[in-house]
Amino acid sequence: MGNKTKLGDKRNGSKFPGGGGGPKPHSRESMQRRAKYIDHSLEFLNWVNELGFERTWLGRTAQRLDEIFRVRRLSLLFLFGLALSFLMFFDFDLSYSYRVGDKAVRDIKSPMSFEIVDEVSTEEKRRSAESAVPLVFDYDRAVFDDTYNRIYSGFRRMRDEIRQVAWQRDDFAREEQVRGFFKFKPQFDSALGRPVSDRHFEWLAHQKFSPRIENLVVEVLESWSGYKMVEGVDRLIPAEVKTVALRELSRGGPGRETVLPTREVRDLLREEDFRPERAQALKGLRGPDQRALVHFARSLLTPNITLNKQEMEVRKQRARDQVLPVVIAIKRNQVIVSEGVVIQPVHAALLREIENQRSHRNRNFTALMSALLIVTFLLVFFSYLRRFTLNRVRVESKDIAIMGTVMVVVVTITKIFMFLMNAAFAGRFGSVIPEAAPLFAAPVAAGAMLTGLLIVSGELVWGFVVFQAAVMGIMFDMKMSFVLVTIVGGLAAARGVYACKTRNDIYRAGLRAGLVNALTIALVLTVERFGDDTFLRQLAWCAPAGMLSGVLSSLVAMMLVPLLETLFNATTDVKLLELSNLNHPLLKEMVVKAPGTYHHSLVVGSMVESAAEEIGANPLLAKVMSYYHDIGKTEHAAYFIENQKPGHNPHDHLSPHMSKTILIAHVKDGVELGLQHKLGKPIIDGIVQHHGTTLIAFFYNRALEGQDESIDSVSEDAFRYPGPRPQFREAALIMLADSIEAASRSLDEPTPVRLQNIVKNIIQRKFMDGQLDECNLTLKDLMLIEEAFIRILLGIYHQRIDYPRKAGGGAGDRPPGPSAPPPLKSGARKGPATA
Repeated sequence: MGNKTKLGDKRNGSKFPGGGGGPKPHSRESMQRRAKYIDHSLEFLNWVNELGFERTWLGRTAQRLDEIFRVRRLSLLFLFGLALSFLMFFDFDLSYSYRVGDKAVRDIKSPMSFEIVDEVSTEEKRRSAESAVPLVFDYDRAVFDDTYNRIYSGFRRMRDEIRQVAWQRDDFAREEQVRGFFKFKPQFDSALGRPVSDRHFEWLAHQKFSPRIENLVVEVLESWSGYKMVEGVDRLIPAEVKTVALRELSRGGPGRETVLPTREVRDLLREEDFRPERAQALKGLRGPDQRALVHFARSLLTPNITLNKQEMEVRKQRARDQVLPVVIAIKRNQVIVSEGVVIQPVHAALLREIENQRSHRNRNFTALMSALLIVTFLLVFFSYLRRFTLNRVRVESKDIAIMGTVMVVVVTITKIFMFLMNAAFAGRFGSVIPEAAPLFAAPVAAGAMLTGLLIVSGELVWGFVVFQAAVMGIMFDMKMSFVLVTIVGGLAAARGVYACKTRNDIYRAGLRAGLVNALTIALVLTVERFGDDTFLRQLAWCAPAGMLSGVLSSLVAMMLVPLLETLFNATTDVKLLELSNLNHPLLKEMVVKAPGTYHHSLVVGSMVESAAEEIGANPLLAKVMSYYHDIGKTEHAAYFIENQKPGHNPHDHLSPHMSKTILIAHVKDGVELGLQHKLGKPIIDGIVQHHGTTLIAFFYNRALEGQDESIDSVSEDAFRYPGPRPQFREAALIMLADSIEAASRSLDEPTPVRLQNIVKNIIQRKFMDGQLDECNLTLKDLMLIEEAFIRILLGIYHQRIDYPRKAGGGAGDRPPGPSAPPPLKSGARKGPATA
């Protein structure tokens, strides 16, 4: 089947004009260049697969656990957190080797402020103060008011039900009626707010819940309401306690407080504490009825004093806090041992405390806990990204590696910086320079600048800034003022390097971060220390230190950006600026071999830059991608219409299948050139995605016209670019601008109406074809893109003055000003368009 001849067969055939055999097969250098980028980790994986571990029970279990819990990723994350934690808590060893009896050869100063507390004596004093705090009870006088109301309500409801019963005179029948009346017991329990025993309910039913019984119950309860009663006195009040504190509750809160002897506290569990004081009122009842009424009334009692454990804990804590600890206070840079003084035991204890705080404060355990904290933070952050960004933010392995490397670098630089500052200034000027000033001067904002330059996603950048602030807070004993300054200054630094146009923008970002640091430090110090004697001194040193931090951060970022670009093959805005230079070897080669493609790329660059500014994309990235999106055409420039001479089209001698194969090949050739010249992943992604899966309609229609249905049918998928479709907005802009610019060249008269129709139709056709489904463009974005493209095209194809000619063919006088450029249209030529 002639139409299915492979590209390799026809490239060596005789159908290509010019005797050169058509496009040459890939050279040995090209194959070596591609082999350079083969993932050599596959060799290790193949070796592991040959071991057959995954076929064992243990291997299948491990694989299953890895699929469910992502064990390998969690392990790598934990190892990173552990390494970072050990680095955070690493201290330069400046131990003091003095012993008791040695003579100090120099002044020994404390590198930190600390206190040694006599824990035993202090704890004894605190326990003694706690034991002196009395038990606190709350007394509520109104606790029985609700009980009275419930009694009235319950008895009245039961009397209403009793009136509905025709009570029999026969005792046996009456007992049956009483038992039947138990169906109303849940209502009575609900009215009283507590369950009543069956014995009491049966007795009340025999008494028909009479008002007399009701009044007697209330009268007995009123006689007891003045008692201070609690349930389980022995359990709440120790036997040795003679008095308790009694706080009377009122509507406005706790009222006056009195001292109550424990002998006056009644226990609800002791029957002898509750006997009717008004026994005269019960004389009208029989003995069993009296006992039943008293038992029923006692079952309705509620404790009116309650132990307030919370208030007791507050008072105990207050008593503990009022106990001054027995401490030895040492200030930073305070001389512990003067030169020539013999080391005494107290000096040795102080030196040991310094060593303990600096070197042996359970560093391994602290580092392990910090590693778990780091892992937890990262897991929560990435889970948030996956859940709430709807997968719009793609976290790649390279981005994680960049953030991890930058974090390690920043922590290392900060450690070294603080060591040098303490060694150079703390000993001499420790009494003048505040302790926080060197910390505020550390170049921590360099991490935000580096991630802002190396990572495109803004969500990842601010997540890194918060993570860096948390790490710095852990490393410097959770100084919240420094954490806050790190977050605010880091965000300002990351914002400063966004859309970086020149390298000087990095220095401007450092100044921006420094000013924000200084302002934040001033506000934090005002909140924390306003009115303090050291406020002005702290402000005078720390605010300029914050400004210095921003400047130093820009210097560090400028120094490390080229190294990280090379290490991770990252494409930063600084590298994009270098690639935008039209003297780049690829662009210089294009202007010679494919001048039409070169001009087309420049026009597409102007279009996508304007559109990217409108929709909030990266204009610099879009423009640079457009410069290089067609570099693959330089390999076979004559097969693309913008580079062809009038009347000479090599495709006239090729089959449609061969022609579309040549067109598709320019994407692969462009990728190889991009890899060779290390253009970076975003640029190469733009080369791969700028056609998506678009149909090569011209040659597809030619194939349909020449197909023989009895032999073979033409598949539309065979005439589509392999893709993938644009995955990000800048690539989608290049796809649209590429097609629109090529179509505008085919117009005989590029009037504004025709240009507007072309732009609108092509955008609509790409949208309906699904080419924009996998990028983050909205309908509003498409409207803004259409307006930007029309504005640029109207500026290119604007009308020009028809200047008069002089006799003899010379040009007439022209108006002052620069001469108008010639029109850019190439005429309406039949053949494949640029895209």
